[in-house]
Amino acid sequence: MPVIPRRPAALLLGAAALLGAAGPASCGRSELRLPRLPPPQPECNRHEDCPGYDDRCRPVRCVDPDTYEGELPELAPGQVLPPRVCVPLAPKSCDDSDPCTEDACDPRTGECSHTLATLDLDGDGHRAPLPGTLPGEPDSCGDDCDDANAAAYPGAVEICDGVDNDCNGVVDDNASFVPLGDSPLKISGPIAPAEPGGLAFSGESYLSIYTGTTEGFDVYETRLDSHGEKLPPIEQKVALQNADSIGGPLVWIGDRYGFAWQDRRDGNYEIYFTLLDAEGEKSLPDTRLSYADGFSVNLSMTWNGHDFVVVWQDDRDGMFEIYAQRVSWEGAPIGGNVQLSDPGGFDDESPEAAAGTGSIGVAYANGSSDLQVIRFRTYAYDTLDPLSEVVDLTDGSTQAVYPTTVWNHDRYVVAWFDRTASPKAVYGAVISEQGELLAPPTPLTQPGASRSRYPALMPLGDRLLIVYSDDRDANQGYELYARMVAADLSPLGPEHRLTNAPFDSIYPVPAFGPEGNVGILFRDDRDGGEHHVWFTRLGCVAGEGGEG
Repeated sequence: MPVIPRRPAALLLGAAALLGAAGPASCGRSELRLPRLPPPQPECNRHEDCPGYDDRCRPVRCVDPDTYEGELPELAPGQVLPPRVCVPLAPKSCDDSDPCTEDACDPRTGECSHTLATLDLDGDGHRAPLPGTLPGEPDSCGDDCDDANAAAYPGAVEICDGVDNDCNGVVDDNASFVPLGDSPLKISGPIAPAEPGGLAFSGESYLSIYTGTTEGFDVYETRLDSHGEKLPPIEQKVALQNADSIGGPLVWIGDRYGFAWQDRRDGNYEIYFTLLDAEGEKSLPDTRLSYADGFSVNLSMTWNGHDFVVVWQDDRDGMFEIYAQRVSWEGAPIGGNVQLSDPGGFDDESPEAAAGTGSIGVAYANGSSDLQVIRFRTYAYDTLDPLSEVVDLTDGSTQAVYPTTVWNHDRYVVAWFDRTASPKAVYGAVISEQGELLAPPTPLTQPGASRSRYPALMPLGDRLLIVYSDDRDANQGYELYARMVAADLSPLGPEHRLTNAPFDSIYPVPAFGPEGNVGILFRDDRDGGEHHVWFTRLGCVAGEGGEG
């Protein structure tokens, strides 16, 4: 029972209180009598006098306190209640005992609503599971293993399309990925130097995000059809502020893209977010996510099935540390910025995030110009509280840098490259959601005396596709390569060279496209050394086993 307001009682002051302890004067005057004070005024006369009376879900009513005799709190000496008081009544319960609904009461009408707690963004009739649950398990409230693609649901026919169609945990069962042989397409116009940012496929077209240079840095987008040809309008700006914008990650979730980037329209670099429709048009104003002195830069983003999670490095406290922000599927920030890495020591930089079954995994580099360690940790998908301890994947004896991470069916895979190790290869490790090291760091490429750099991972459930750069061909710079490895990182086939042009082909950003093809956005300097953004593809070849 809530506490009911109490009022002081009327006081009767005797003459003795006025005349002192000696009592009445000896002159024999009669005792001075004071009239009683009026009783306390009612706190209310009608229900409308009570604050919140019109809330039909948590009603407050004007009542006679005698109605609640025996349930009222004990009064202090000399206190009485008004004759009528405002009393909160029991709130209306809308709990339908169904974990698959979000229950609510409309305060205007008192009516209950029970909306489904899971989403069907791709419109295939199968709902995604609740975050933290596996599709189809009890109380998961959904059985769709990929709510970003209408061709993926239990019972669907497995085809070569870059999707786990039948929800068996494997993408394009037994398929391999090989160069298609078509010439790379130059994406960026006269905005060199340009760098790739994000790439995703909506089911109808690719959307490429990249940064170009005019009077400063600007973020651009160009759509491509299923074969990689440009669609109008070509090369339009995404961030319209003249604020040195740098394009970041792009995620398709079934009916919209989430896009995050950094710019300094507010004086220093901050993190921003927006939603784009399938044609790349904004459906949400630019939403600022970080508010702090110093730089908020080098961002990554993942989707946990219900929310976006954006992570970045931030030096608001003097040294770079890793921060994160949850954003709803409708584009609204959820809570505030959450610090993920522990303060103190060396800078924490270059975070990359992926969403597991019940967690968010974040890989990042810790160190200085002389010391670099690759670290990994898992966090709760909803609160972002730590789930595992920090796992050091390297020991600091070499210059390991720029990690990336993906969720591969039931485990996280982290890859990075090493500037000083022998070999100077791309390395990888496998970690569970609980932070257990399932496969120790191992080289994933064989560059010999040369170097492999800039890895990107494509998870396939029972295996992974790795795209990276390598300078073994002595072609005045780096070329793009790809290979397949098993879930335990053992090799499944040879390394395939993807580009063949002088100067660097670096920073690959892959995304699954139509018919199982993998589109790759990358930077290429073949035009006289100018930095431009290009696009190429790998083809999916169905078959038994196959090589990657």
